[in-house]
Amino acid sequence: MKNFKEMLDEDLERTFYNLEEFAQLKRIQCDGFDKKIPVIFDNSESESRKQLASGDNARGIYKRDVVIRVMLSDLGKAPEYGMRFWIDDRLFTVKNVFNQYNELIIGLEGYDE
Repeated sequence: MKNFKEMLDEDLERTFYNLEEFAQLKRIQCDGFDKKIPVIFDNSESESRKQLASGDNARGIYKRDVVIRVMLSDLGKAPEYGMRFWIDDRLFTVKNVFNQYNELIIGLEGYDE
């Protein structure tokens, strides 16, 4: 008989990180890690794009805040604040990381044109 943690891991993989349900296969690069893994985006791109009104950024540059979920077992270890983090070919900076059992919730910040 499986214990609770084994059942939870199985549910995460079978349901939430199923590529036909919620997850998308993305190439992740961070701190020497470079692999395609299932990723769940927690918010839509249209909600997270904000034009920067001040600062040294040129007109037409947008700040992009993204929250993703990945399985800790897929990533190997949690990234740290300030690390560079690529999703496919888009560069982000890690702003925060929460570990909920075997799932990492990672807040990222990037810039778009």
